Amino acid sequence: MNLTEWIKAVFGRETKINLNTATMNTTTDIFIKELAIAVGINMIASTVSKCEFRTYQLGQPVRGEEYYLWNIEPNQNQNSSDFIQQFITQLCYENEALIVELNGRLYVADHFTRQQFALKEDTFSNITIKTLSLNKVFSAHEVIYMQLNDKNIKYYLDGSYTQYGKTIAHAMRSYMRSNMQKGVLEIDAALQQRPEFQKELQELIDNRFRPYFDAESAVLPLTKGYKYTDTSSQMSASNSTPADISERINYEFEISGRAFKIPKALMMGDISDVQQITKNFLTFCIDPMTDKAGEEITRKRYGAEQFAKGNYMEINTNAIQHVDVFDMATNADKLLSSGIYCIDELRTKLGDVPLDTEWSKKHYITKNYAEASQLKHLEGGE
Repeated sequence: MNLTEWIKAVFGRETKINLNTATMNTTTDIFIKELAIAVGINMIASTVSKCEFRTYQLGQPVRGEEYYLWNIEPNQNQNSSDFIQQFITQLCYENEALIVELNGRLYVADHFTRQQFALKEDTFSNITIKTLSLNKVFSAHEVIYMQLNDKNIKYYLDGSYTQYGKTIAHAMRSYMRSNMQKGVLEIDAALQQRPEFQKELQELIDNRFRPYFDAESAVLPLTKGYKYTDTSSQMSASNSTPADISERINYEFEISGRAFKIPKALMMGDISDVQQITKNFLTFCIDPMTDKAGEEITRKRYGAEQFAKGNYMEINTNAIQHVDVFDMATNADKLLSSGIYCIDELRTKLGDVPLDTEWSKKHYITKNYAEASQLKHLEGGE
């Protein structure tokens, strides 16, 4: 085989593409896409898992078996945080999730089939939980089923990433190539006619060029008939830079954040004005999701008759934000002095334990507050 044939075998159409080579181009964009989606979903799931699932009887909060089931131990293998994270993660990835009750314990189904009807209850079959397959067909009132959106948002995310993700993979490969050592090897035509040329060339690449490229400082000895010219410094200035790659990756995270209604700054880890960003996150992403979940749990676990009596469940999101009692001191004083909350209620809001005394349950109001009709004369002043 002469040099022309060797080059054709390596770079020409007759080349057999290795599986690693064929899949390398698609791995990068898929990884970045899945990472962006996973970061957004994990943020939502971790946030919802911090919520308190409050149970009410006759309009008053109680902590009984139902409360323990949702806030401490839903089943023998999970605590409530892991359970809720699993449920929300599946809800975001698959756009639907299912909870079934077995022997008084709650489990998130890994797979299920939903049969929809117009004028009667939907049914759920082919339910699997880990290695357990359930033969029973459940009616809608027997399960807790939740759908996130009318359309699966991840389906559209996959479509939006198809082309843009390729540009990231291309930019990363371009950057890597631009930082690799490149050169031109000139071979005397007489050497190509030697019977051992192919073997000698392979030994030259393996035993001389490879150690030369891997070393930080090295000398490349060449025999007569070989001439090597380094062309690494001739790379075009248009090659991708780390800043270009970072910008493209950040845009994918921004797309994922938009899809799940996560503020851009929060998705990117920006710590400026965190309080306002968190409020937006709770208002547009978490609250609609927890409201829907609370309604589903109430109608399935309690029903209309119990709800009319004041028995229901509410998912409280107050525990999501970190509260510094010293920062809240002035506002806490206003809430107490205006009579909006009693001391025990205020302590609960701040994440502390109620005193549960007679005086701590009373409402107080300062003398600064009075009905307008009781004021005979209003005077202004500076």
